[in-house]
Order: sequence, then structure tokens, then C-alpha cells
Amino acid sequence: MAKALSRWQGNVGCLAAFVWCFIGTTWLRAQEEIETDRDSFTRSPRVVERGWTVMEGSYTILTNSGGPNGYIYPDFLARVGANDWLELRIGWNYEDGKSLTGPAVEEGEEEGIINYGAKLLLTKASGWLPDSSLILTGYSPTSGPSNDTDFSLEYAVGWKAERGYEFDMGLRWIALAEEEDHFQEWAPSAVFKMPVFSDRLNAHVEYFSLNSVQREDDYGRAYAGPGIHYLLTRNMEIGTRVFWGMNRDAADFIANAGLGIRF
Repeated sequence: MAKALSRWQGNVGCLAAFVWCFIGTTWLRAQEEIETDRDSFTRSPRVVERGWTVMEGSYTILTNSGGPNGYIYPDFLARVGANDWLELRIGWNYEDGKSLTGPAVEEGEEEGIINYGAKLLLTKASGWLPDSSLILTGYSPTSGPSNDTDFSLEYAVGWKAERGYEFDMGLRWIALAEEEDHFQEWAPSAVFKMPVFSDRLNAHVEYFSLNSVQREDDYGRAYAGPGIHYLLTRNMEIGTRVFWGMNRDAADFIANAGLGIRF
């Protein structure tokens, strides 16, 4: 009995040592803290480091007094650092009711969408030269009324200051289809981020708009609002953001909460 207990304690000790070494190595191996794409509508202009994987997810509610509310989840995205300039991406999303992008939908309409693509690092920050990247993404339905595959091309650019201040901008082009109506959507955005009280807590304010082109009934939706995210560890963050619609076509209010993990 004493021998068995001693062996059990030894195994537990070895496991604890392994976990501690893994966590310690992971912490030391990271160049900087985790940076997710879900933290703001504007994508990060930086790619995931080689050998790392970032997994993100969130839940979004869109309220609209002129129509159905919308629910978007789990907004899952896995980002894998293939090398110093290439990040591979795959994710899945479920939309119930009004979508954030694309045309308005009817009440009760639901759709599952898989997305896949890559982010290519174009420039790395040096002096006044910003970080910048290009993101290519395909969207294919896994459930719902649509059979069309959409495509988006995004450009992200940003500057970081020594004290943690950051200014990022983005321009997103999406080719969309609505039954027989094929059109495009342009989505410019800008976000300013800054640390609050400590390096672990970050606040931001953001603006973005969604504007259709060559649609039978064009729309323009503008949003603005604040957000925060908190680093639980160097490799894990949680955050929330809210937006208010600024014109008639926009949803009245958007609330989003999510997390990201790097390993």
C-alpha cells in the first residue's frame, strides 16, 4: 500500500513538473502578448508567429427596432502561423436572424457558414513604416437557404507606440450574392487602442461602415462604439465591445463578447 501510494505521488509529481515546464516554456517562447482578430472589427495587421496557433470565439447580439434581432455565434476562428509571413485560417459561424454584413434577412432565417483563407504579412513596423497585411477569405454555407460561396479581400495597416497606444485601419471588400442579385460590399474601419490602469487592460474606440455597391437596393450602415479586453495571461484574453448604429440602415445596437487562446 505504501509502495503504491509512493508510486502515485511520484506520477503526480512528474505530471505537475511536466505541466509547469510546458507552461513556463510557452510563456517564455512568446515574443509578445496574444493579439486576436476578434478584439475589434478592424483586423490585426500582424500575423500569428511561426509555430503558434490562436483560437478565437465570440457571441454577438444585434438589436433592431425595425426588424428581427440577430445572434451570431460561436464565431470560431483558428489561426496557424505557418512561417514568418503567412498565417493559415479556418473557422465556422452560425447566424440566426440579422447578419452584421451582407443583406438584411427575414425573421427566423438561419445559416451556418465555414470560412477559410490566409493572411499574408506585407510589411513589418520600422520607424514610420507600419505593420500591414492582406487577408483572403472564402465563405461557404454549411446550412441554410443559400448555396452561394462568397469571397473577401482585406487590407489591414497599423502603428504601435512604445507606451502601448495603437492605431489600426482596415478596408474590406466582399463579393456577395442574394438569390439572383450579385453585388459587392466595401467596409472601411479605424480603431484607436490604449492601455488603461495597467498593461493587462486595454480600451479602444472604433468606427466602421458597410456599404453595398451594384445591389438592387443598396444600403449603407455606419457604427461606432467602445470596447475593452483583458489579458488573463500572455496567451489568453477576454474582451467585449459595443456599437451603436449611426444611420437608418444600421442595426440599433450591437454587443459582442469573446475570448482568444494561444498555444
